[in-house]
Amino acid sequence: MARDEQTMRHWFAQVATAATAFESRWTMLALRRVDADLAQRLGEQRNLFDHACITGTADEIETQGAAMCRGYAAACRALEAAGAADDAYLLGRCSRTAMVVAIGEQKAAVERVRELHGADVVWITPDEVATLFASAEGFKMVAAVKQMFPGAEIIDRHATAGS
Repeated sequence: MARDEQTMRHWFAQVATAATAFESRWTMLALRRVDADLAQRLGEQRNLFDHACITGTADEIETQGAAMCRGYAAACRALEAAGAADDAYLLGRCSRTAMVVAIGEQKAAVERVRELHGADVVWITPDEVATLFASAEGFKMVAAVKQMFPGAEIIDRHATAGS
């Protein structure tokens, strides 16, 4: 295996680990709210790292990969220091069954959610929610009500006689 390819594999793994520490808790939007300059620099660093991986030498990949890891670490420190709440997911809890559902895009957040809220939490993406909502008959009525009354909430569900 060429040295550049070995270096790239190594730094992909290092950057993925650093990114997971960030993405398991926060989105770039949260970082922009806390420190817009740092968010911009992290995005620019991502571009530099990607460019180095495509056209750079092993030394350039190493330099940009290490900088990417430092950037993610700085982002985590900034958000922790600001006391920024996790925003990589939303939690919902059924008041009747206590079932907890986490909705999010960043799969890096799955372990964080399970760590904080237990192994029984169901992780689901927004696309999965939309698919379920569109395919289940019971949800179609809920969708129609919510379209008509956007602020309506489902508090509890009671089965009717015969259903």
